[in-house]
Amino acid sequence: MSGTIETGLFRGFLAAVLLLPLALGGQRPVAWNLFAVVVAALAFALALRLALGVQRAPVSARQLAPVALPFALALLWAAFQATGGVLTHVSHPLWAEAAAALGAGTSDAISVDPERTIQALLRAASFALVFWLAVQFGRDRERARHAVVAFVAASIAYAAYGLVMHFSGREAILWFAKEAYLGDLTSTFVNRNAYGAYAGLGLLASALLLLDSVRPVLGARRVGARDVAETLLLRGTPYLAAMALTGTALLLSHSRGAFLATALAVLALLLVVAATRFVKPVQAGAFALLLCLVGGGVLGMSGDGTLWRLAETAERVGDAPERMADDARAPLNALTLDAIAAAPLVGHGYGAFLPAFRIYRDTELAAPLVWEFAHNSYLEAAMELGLPSAGLFLLAPLLILLRCIRGALRRRRDQVYSILAVAAAVLAGAHGLVDFSPQIPAVAATLALLLGLGYAQSWSSRDDDA
Repeated sequence: MSGTIETGLFRGFLAAVLLLPLALGGQRPVAWNLFAVVVAALAFALALRLALGVQRAPVSARQLAPVALPFALALLWAAFQATGGVLTHVSHPLWAEAAAALGAGTSDAISVDPERTIQALLRAASFALVFWLAVQFGRDRERARHAVVAFVAASIAYAAYGLVMHFSGREAILWFAKEAYLGDLTSTFVNRNAYGAYAGLGLLASALLLLDSVRPVLGARRVGARDVAETLLLRGTPYLAAMALTGTALLLSHSRGAFLATALAVLALLLVVAATRFVKPVQAGAFALLLCLVGGGVLGMSGDGTLWRLAETAERVGDAPERMADDARAPLNALTLDAIAAAPLVGHGYGAFLPAFRIYRDTELAAPLVWEFAHNSYLEAAMELGLPSAGLFLLAPLLILLRCIRGALRRRRDQVYSILAVAAAVLAGAHGLVDFSPQIPAVAATLALLLGLGYAQSWSSRDDDA
């Protein structure tokens, strides 16, 4: 009975993460609120079972402390930003101006918009719970594999839906008419860049499962070309098809940032595979050649639009909205840096970029465009949280990445999950330099899932110093 309940919690957890992209990428409040409630309920149920001793925690608090502590401190500061009446001398100056204009007290919070800060805090806590649940469930190797396979299946489904909609010429997301990114494949996401990042994660997972499925044959002492071909056909075909589908969908999204970030993540994946004992160097080279062949084929058939947009960036051509958005990146970054300099220690409020940025926006930015995000997740974190707390906030994923690199290099089996986590972190980290896809709920939840699985499998049961 105990195992049945635990399995039910695990399946409910996977369903919540894998169905979130269906709700427009989780970008609507009703979608992420429901997701937050479901994840919190699942986490509470598992925590209650651990507290009552019904089951033992697969990963102890000591093993999670290095990651949890800096992240918790950053969220604690975010909560403090939304609280007024504590340290009035560091409250946002906008509140004093509002009080003077209205002739009455308004607020003395650090955050320019406490309500947005609380909402962002709840989202971040939900993604932290996704990571914790993935770590606890993912310590079991069978569940870890089941989770990655389920994610690949979900990425295939979203890619297939996007391809059907794209080639049918329907400019819609589910039953909603598209208001932006016409001609771009966005699947069930609103933003092409967010879907491009999600498809890139699916591509990485498919590629690693392909390598893991053929590894037993490649590792044999005597293996011929016929054996390799049969193994690819029998075991690798589903993952090759997944790579082709997600790769095609990624290219048809026409997201330059997602394409380049995925390419960098694939390179990181190959480097980690070559540096570990996952496969022999010759086999890693053969795998790299296979990825080049598949990638080249997909790029040749579906990459015209993305390659054109990359050339457009270099030559400064394209339609007016594209040029307007591209030309705005430099002043956007400069103005964000000005906002950081104005409150380097305390920030302007976690999740409050949109209202805070209005104070610093000038005529260099095109008037029709609304900047809800900074298009650089690192600068946005520094502006919202302040430099010290932003450093703590970003330290957590960095420590996870380092732990997964260590696990990939040291483990003798099940390195696939740590390698995938490293590649996923590189993709999200690189894309976060030029866009905000890591902040989209469906992408953030999927990333937390993959990082949690990699972290859980980053040490063996004999590794006492984990």
